Amino acid sequence: MVIDQLIPSFMSGDAMGQAALHFQRLLRRLGHDGNIYAGEIDPNLNLLALPASQLTSKVENQGADWVFYHHGIASSLSSQLLLLKCKKGLIYHNITPARFYRGTALEEALISGRAQLAAMAPEVNLAIGVSQYNRKELDAAGYQNTHYVPLFVEPARFLADNIDAKWLNKFQAPGAPTVLSVSRTVAHKRVEDLIALHSEMLRLNPLARLWVVGGYEPGGRYFKRLQKLSRGLPGIVFFGRLSHAKLVACYRAATVFVSMSEHEGFGVPLVESMASELPVIAFDAGAVKETMGGRGIVFTQKQFPFLADLIYRLHRDPTARQILVEGQLQRLKDFSVETAQSLLKEALPIPAPSRPKAPARLQIGIIVQRYAEHSGGAEAHAAQLARRFSKAWDVTVLTSCAANHLTWENAFAAGETAEGAVRVIRFPVLKARRMDRFNRLSKDCFSEVQDLVHEEHWLAEQGPLVPGLIDHLAREGHRYNAFVAFTYLYAPTVWGLPLVAKKTLMVPTAHDEPPLRFRLYDEVFELPRVLMCNTPEEEALIRRRFPRAARSRVVGVGVEAPSVDARRFRLKFGIEGDYLFYVGRLEEGKGIAELLTDYHFLRGDLPQLILAGTSTMNIRQSGVRTLGRIDDQDKFDGLAGALATVIPSRYESLSLLALESFASRTPVLANGASEVLAGQVQRSRAGAIYNNRMTFIEGLRQIRGQRDAMSQRAGSYARSHSWEKVMSAYQQEVEKIRGQAS
Repeated sequence: MVIDQLIPSFMSGDAMGQAALHFQRLLRRLGHDGNIYAGEIDPNLNLLALPASQLTSKVENQGADWVFYHHGIASSLSSQLLLLKCKKGLIYHNITPARFYRGTALEEALISGRAQLAAMAPEVNLAIGVSQYNRKELDAAGYQNTHYVPLFVEPARFLADNIDAKWLNKFQAPGAPTVLSVSRTVAHKRVEDLIALHSEMLRLNPLARLWVVGGYEPGGRYFKRLQKLSRGLPGIVFFGRLSHAKLVACYRAATVFVSMSEHEGFGVPLVESMASELPVIAFDAGAVKETMGGRGIVFTQKQFPFLADLIYRLHRDPTARQILVEGQLQRLKDFSVETAQSLLKEALPIPAPSRPKAPARLQIGIIVQRYAEHSGGAEAHAAQLARRFSKAWDVTVLTSCAANHLTWENAFAAGETAEGAVRVIRFPVLKARRMDRFNRLSKDCFSEVQDLVHEEHWLAEQGPLVPGLIDHLAREGHRYNAFVAFTYLYAPTVWGLPLVAKKTLMVPTAHDEPPLRFRLYDEVFELPRVLMCNTPEEEALIRRRFPRAARSRVVGVGVEAPSVDARRFRLKFGIEGDYLFYVGRLEEGKGIAELLTDYHFLRGDLPQLILAGTSTMNIRQSGVRTLGRIDDQDKFDGLAGALATVIPSRYESLSLLALESFASRTPVLANGASEVLAGQVQRSRAGAIYNNRMTFIEGLRQIRGQRDAMSQRAGSYARSHSWEKVMSAYQQEVEKIRGQAS
């Protein structure tokens, strides 16, 4: 089922844009695909939302099933919604009463927004309020089919370990009671009342502080008024919009969160404060009492001396503060993704797809970012499984048209092909990746904790963006008995897996890298039926990072070496004497630059270094020879003749090269910075690890001295990684899914 969303704007820092992303996430968890369309789009976020003008064409030509419109103020998009020939839904975020903006340009828009709300009622099939307060407004406006689905927060995004340490050190002042407010600096938020409260706080403690976080217009009439009121009052700071990490630092460093707003349709900052373990004191306006749910402190009269005394008590009394915090943490359960998902499922009048007649053979889908000859790592693993699965099951590989993992440029024709017994469906990539731009974005995103919007932006820029694949899962996913998804990192898995999670085995190929810390990936590890890990180290890493991760088991991959002839390799490539061998992608991410630097300094003590594989580097160095891409027979011949296989990568979930080297009875010299490589070497006792240049030499010396014994142990270890064992594990998991579906 396709359920698109239409919003007036999708801008950085905009609450409605984040709400749309949250609803998109809920819809995917319920098995429904859909895009976000916006009237105005931040140029930096144009991969997360499409122009609203494209929605009409899509509905007419491709038949969207539903469109949900996010309504909170007057917008011409409401008329566009009414003209669409599909079922229509409304997500209502509440309209501020116009009385707060009399005499301003916004007054007319707010009046118009109320009129639009009533005018749309006869045409809307389903209306959702983000609070019961909003739902009552929908009922009063004439909507017939109304429901309540709350906005939600992810408490993990507000944990203490998300704090920007530099800002926290700057903010903390144990002797200074600090009032925090987070909202747009606009009239109905009543920031002037916060200033009046701050004046009373200064009476009790001259170190008192007031922090106002949120967008404002520096030259606007309202802000100028606030500046005038603030004159002579120390400790007031208007921060404007902050990054997520700095916002969490404010929440965590403050004494209390205070809302003086005269109108709230939900109150996201109230819930964020709860998640940040910050006591909340809020004026009873709109949905505030409902949102607080009897937790925190809700007041009905703005008696500033009384409120100042109350805040000062919380500042001095940690026990009273803790009582409030514990109650608020309990309330958070009502604003979880699971609660919102359950209520949305009840609201959607969409029947489950009918089950097709059971085919004679099981239908298995493999989701992978690319499927091309000579691909390595996870892609090679996917191809190996596909070929072996096809002996017993009907296998369909769902992938992109890309061959290059850096640019994702379309290299294959879109559509269906047969590769042996494997059916392959390729979907075009929406946009090629520019690595210079992506690397700059990565540097920014990895420097501090991000919110959902910026993590989704990073994921979209990383790609590959394959909307056809996601649409296929939403429309045709029920026809498959099970899926195997590779790998945790890429967009096809992150956005596609929730659509079919209950019958998906995920092969995470996870290693300790910056993106793994993104909260975006939590559900990727929590939703699948089972995680098929490659090594004990990978499984342990996942358990540390994702305490709520799905069931997991260590499966790995099988390895089978063909008949090898080391002499044939030497003759073909003209190689004499001892050599160290590496096969794989020649790029910095695989540790090649660091290896070459070390080799340059150690050249006099080392044999020649032979590198084989596709290169993104210009390698011209004494003692180093590059062979380019070689076929499997040459690879195994080369491995068999090497003194040792060198594996310099720091980031591995499993080193297939190590297993292939062991199968060729050749020891490995591996980078000890990778826990996975260190574990493979330790368990096999068929190699050595290095952590610096000295240990590189020592490891090589150890391999020379024990080459024959290590060769025997390498072969024995490789035989323990048989495809028979691997396939048995996958068959067991697929049968479990089949049994529970029947």
